[in-house]
Order: sequence, then structure tokens, then C-alpha cells
Amino acid sequence: MATILSAEKIVKRFHENETVLNGVDLSISPNSFNVILGASGSGKTTLLNIMSGLLKPTSGKVFYNGSELTAFNPSQMADLKRNDIGHIFQSYLLLPNLTAGENIRIGMTTSRETSLPFDEITEMLGIDDILHKFPSQLSGGQQQRVSVARAIIKNPKVLFCDEATGALDEENSRRVIKLLHSIKQRYGVTVVFITHNLRIADTAERIITMKDGLVHQDRSNKAPLARKK
Repeated sequence: MATILSAEKIVKRFHENETVLNGVDLSISPNSFNVILGASGSGKTTLLNIMSGLLKPTSGKVFYNGSELTAFNPSQMADLKRNDIGHIFQSYLLLPNLTAGENIRIGMTTSRETSLPFDEITEMLGIDDILHKFPSQLSGGQQQRVSVARAIIKNPKVLFCDEATGALDEENSRRVIKLLHSIKQRYGVTVVFITHNLRIADTAERIITMKDGLVHQDRSNKAPLARKK
């Protein structure tokens, strides 16, 4: 099976007596939708941050497309984040002094050939009519869709989502999840989604459950809700 991202024997300690990850092994296939599920303190967010290059492990290695990500120098890591990796967080992190359209364009790569079509993305996300507005003028759902557009406009190979719907109501949560599945299918993006929400997990092709800093369960979802009519 092809692998785009893998973690090998990842250990993370924040203090001498606080071990958050206890030797995690995990491989992610390209063009897949993966949910990492777990209670608070299970280590899921720490694992995501390490696999996305935001955090260094205490020991262990992460590989991206066959290259050891954990050995990258700052310049290599900056290039990876600029071109290949997208992030969507629970907090929208939009710049308040820029319009929605300007916030999205920040995410574009320097090469227009590799970035996805701006108009296509904003229309797909249903935000093409609010691009002139500032974040303070937008609802929570609109702000999150703007942050999704900013993350995917660069055409990332992997999209990391950390509780990306945690601040949304149920209706907007469903809409964002549906959009992420559409983005995965249309553009071949690999999605790694961290959540404690079982309904979101049921939409994924693969559900990985974390407990006590280890992968407790790893199963394929043969009938994800996103595929049901």
C-alpha cells in the first residue's frame, strides 16, 4: 500500500513525568480521509502536530513522501509548509484587518500554476459573495469556510484539521465536513482530521482511535456516511 505520511515509534515528553505519546506507529495513504479519534489527553493533537511538522518529537521519525520530515532544516520545513501542507484549526486565525478574499490569497503559493483556481474554490465553498467583507462581519460558519479556502488554495498534498468544526453548530459542522470530502475527491487531497465527535468519525474511510498515547484501534470504515445517499 502506498504511503504519503508515516510516523515511526513517536515518543513525546513535555516534562520528565509527562509522556504524551508512547511510541506511536502510523501510516497514512494518499488521497484518503482519516479521522484520529480520542478523548482529551489521548495524544491525538500532539500526534497531528508532530506529523505536520509543527512540533518535534522527543524520539522517533516522521516521513513525508519517503523523506524524513523530522530531519528537515528550517528552510526545508518552511518550503514543505508553504507548498505541500495545509492546516485548518478550531480557531479561524483570520487576519482582522484583511477582507475574506485577502485572507484566502495569503494561502496561495508564489506559483499560480500550482495554486487552485481562486474563483472555483470560493464558489465551491459558497463564499464568493462575501469576499469583500472583513472577518468581524462574518458568521462563524463563514469564517471557517474562509479558513478552509485559505488552507486548500495552495493545493496541498495533505490537509491537517485540528477540531476544525469544534466551534461550529451542527448544521455548519456538517457543511464543512461535506466540503472537505468534496475537496478530497475533486483534488486528491489527503485529509487527517482530529476530533472527539463520533458523527464526524463515521464519515471517514479510516478511523484511528488514540488512548493513553498509543493507537488503541485502527479500522477501515467500509460504509462511511459521506458515501451514503
